[in-house]
Amino acid sequence: MSTTPASVRRWVIRGTATAIAVVVAAGAVTAAHAIGTESDPGRPAGKTVVPVPADAERVCAGSALRLSDDAGNDATKASTVGSATVATATTGSTVERSALGSSTTGGSDPRLLTAPAGETTPQVAGSSYQSVSSGDLVGVGAASCDDPSQSTWLVGGSTETGRTSLVTLSNPTDVNATVDLSIFDDSGTVSAPGTTGIVVAPNTQKVVPLSGFVSDQGSTVVHVVSSGGQIVAHMQESIVRTLTPGGFDIVSGGAAPARTQIIPGVVLEGAQAAQRGDDTADAAPIVRLFVPGSKAARVTLGITTSDGGGSTVNATAEPGVVTDVALDDFPDGRYSFTVTSTEPLVAGARTTTPTEDDRTDLGWFASAEPLGASTITALAPGDNQRLTMVNPTRADAAVTIRTGDEEQRVDVVAGGTSTVIVPLSKQLTLTGTKGLVAGVTYMGSSGIAGFPVRAATEVSTPVRVYP
Repeated sequence: MSTTPASVRRWVIRGTATAIAVVVAAGAVTAAHAIGTESDPGRPAGKTVVPVPADAERVCAGSALRLSDDAGNDATKASTVGSATVATATTGSTVERSALGSSTTGGSDPRLLTAPAGETTPQVAGSSYQSVSSGDLVGVGAASCDDPSQSTWLVGGSTETGRTSLVTLSNPTDVNATVDLSIFDDSGTVSAPGTTGIVVAPNTQKVVPLSGFVSDQGSTVVHVVSSGGQIVAHMQESIVRTLTPGGFDIVSGGAAPARTQIIPGVVLEGAQAAQRGDDTADAAPIVRLFVPGSKAARVTLGITTSDGGGSTVNATAEPGVVTDVALDDFPDGRYSFTVTSTEPLVAGARTTTPTEDDRTDLGWFASAEPLGASTITALAPGDNQRLTMVNPTRADAAVTIRTGDEEQRVDVVAGGTSTVIVPLSKQLTLTGTKGLVAGVTYMGSSGIAGFPVRAATEVSTPVRVYP
């Protein structure tokens, strides 16, 4: 949130109202404790406390980054390349957009989305998309706009030669956030100075190059934990294959460790062709797994399409190390991946596609949490967009997608997947989605990208207080 006088006043008023509500409630409860109720004089009556409506906020990932300025100097500071397009949705009256400030390490110019409170706390949602072609930074990236959180799992990235992975830490709150990064690779936990106690000032973003902690590692997972202010974390990865641009994408936060992980939308397009040429070992499609516990996990990867096709891949994931499971000989298409495991784990998928001038683009696809009965989203403008919904429940689902006065019904059978075309840059209201998982994918001549659809933000509800 920007620190304008208006925003400061809004926080002060909200804090005062909350304080008054608490004082009134405390007085009422005390009185009830003293006199009881008319029907039962010896029993405290209690008091219903209604939370004060609050603004809803999410943060978008921002624009593409490179570690230098426009002249190629100052390789210790990240600078933006082009700008991302953002689409928004809200159950309130409007969405305000503001920028978070950068730090000494640079910034991606992330957008803070704020839906002002009305009689109730509204919902807000959004996504970003960018196609970039500037020197050796070429490709497309997409990301969800996310709630601030104290814990985020980023499944992706590489620090091998020609690979740049940048973790962005956005703090939309009015207090300092102290961030610890737990970094894992295929050898185990990375131990390096500077991974703990990273301070992100209020209403700013800090950019942290992964190569500052671990070098020449092709398989990484980062767990971001914050205290004080909450953080929205993303990761940007860009690739140069020898001298040829190899793509750009943004890693959105994935679902927390669980025995079942669903990656609802994954694009496979020209995977074999993308692996031709030099320095293409990491162009093969993979599912990346990490088990944070102490026991090895037996894993089954179920791969399905909306036409009912699919197959399974079995693997073992050792604890404490990152495991990449190769996916070979799958035809082009849009897939959903369901990972079932004997131990809690996190998961993400990476694919690569050929683009123009013998270049390639990579796409990172995050796992997603189940949706509630309804949610809102909006797709930023991009190429050949699709919404994929996965139904891991035992009951068929009838989903309704509303856009203004238009309505689309989608049946998602139990255990099945449905992929549909939905409008761009418009608010989508999804109902009938309880227990489903959804994701968005893009696929065009410039590259591939995707992001998970987020569940509605949990808001405080009235509570009954007793002395």
